Amino acid sequence: MSAGFRQIPLVANGDQVNCRAHNLETCAACDLDFAPLNQLCKNLKPINGQVPPPNIVTQNLSLQITRLKDEGNKNFHAQKYTEAIKLYSLAVDMAFQRPVWESSGLAKDELSVCLSNRAAAYIAVEAWVDAYVDAMAVIQIRRDWSKGHFRKGKALIGLKRYDEAVEAFKLGLGFEPNSEEMRIALKEAEALINQLQKE
Repeated sequence: MSAGFRQIPLVANGDQVNCRAHNLETCAACDLDFAPLNQLCKNLKPINGQVPPPNIVTQNLSLQITRLKDEGNKNFHAQKYTEAIKLYSLAVDMAFQRPVWESSGLAKDELSVCLSNRAAAYIAVEAWVDAYVDAMAVIQIRRDWSKGHFRKGKALIGLKRYDEAVEAFKLGLGFEPNSEEMRIALKEAEALINQLQKE
């Protein structure tokens, strides 16, 4: 047996493996964590051994996500914001259903666009906290995409957190220095700060 080999005491309980001594999935006493292994097993079990080759994309899923996003965009432009939010939410839910073997880049692109669009719809109905949460998710997924910072700044203006909004817009301009939309929003936030200081 190799010197680097370590035998791990485990026990199988149905579809889950745990440490043998304490029957725990994550056991601090044994310094074992079977959670990633159990999650992988859970994700692969529904495919029943039929793992597709690498770089396969579920085209049907992509088409459905795009269709929902496009319908959401139509409703947004028609100022039917509540319906747009529902459609974007469905698109987000579908994007989260991507199988683990598919490209994470595709899921990130789909999620960031749908969440950003939903944040815009939340801003339109003045649901500031929801808009902020979606904007923060966009930033977590694609930090260098200025749209997430723009949506965050707009949500922060709605929440009357003007200093933070200014920082969000400045950060967004760092990623997209020529964005006129971002510059206008930055000036708006700075004007609101100046107005508050005069009062």
